[in-house]
Amino acid sequence: GTTYTPGNLELGQTYEWRIDQIGPSGTVTGHTWTFSTENFVRVDDFESYATDADLRSAWVDNIEEAGVEYVLLATGENQAMRFEFQNQYEPYFTETTRTFVSPQDWTAQSVEELSLSFVGEHQNAEHLLYLTLEDASGQSFTVENPFRHAGQSDSWRQWTVALGLFSDGGVDLTSVKKLTIGLGDGTSSGQADGDRDHIFIDMIILLPAGSS
Repeated sequence: GTTYTPGNLELGQTYEWRIDQIGPSGTVTGHTWTFSTENFVRVDDFESYATDADLRSAWVDNIEEAGVEYVLLATGENQAMRFEFQNQYEPYFTETTRTFVSPQDWTAQSVEELSLSFVGEHQNAEHLLYLTLEDASGQSFTVENPFRHAGQSDSWRQWTVALGLFSDGGVDLTSVKKLTIGLGDGTSSGQADGDRDHIFIDMIILLPAGSS
């Protein structure tokens, strides 16, 4: 054969491989090559999107307002998602949801944590930050960030959540269909009329336990 599928590889390991040529005169031993796997599984690093429209086709917000967009692509050395919100207006929370084309098995590589990086601005109002997972059967569970001022941080933070919290809440981690990032708690944030707060989100990954 000319191809080989090794299946799921372990995270953070170095592998060696070689191709030998076998012919009538015997075997010619090939060179040994190596590669290393990352110590995490990427869910989304936002590097594959070329435009705002590309990003919004994958990450859909819950605000149905013609001509107003809350999900934007932030370009630079590393791309990220700029997520804006006006929680002074109903429904007083803003969400963006990634729906996977095929349900994801988040148990396949011994990962135990979901992590994302974010940064906000100190001028932001306080907004509850939360994550929701939904499986293919429609069962969902939400985990809230313990700090109401998380979105006011003006330096990058990593928020890591144990996947066991979602499975304990009834989500089938072998069949993850949707990931939602939300801000707001259903009550007015107290923002001024017309004011827009925002955070940037990057590097949504799955990690083995204790590696964050």
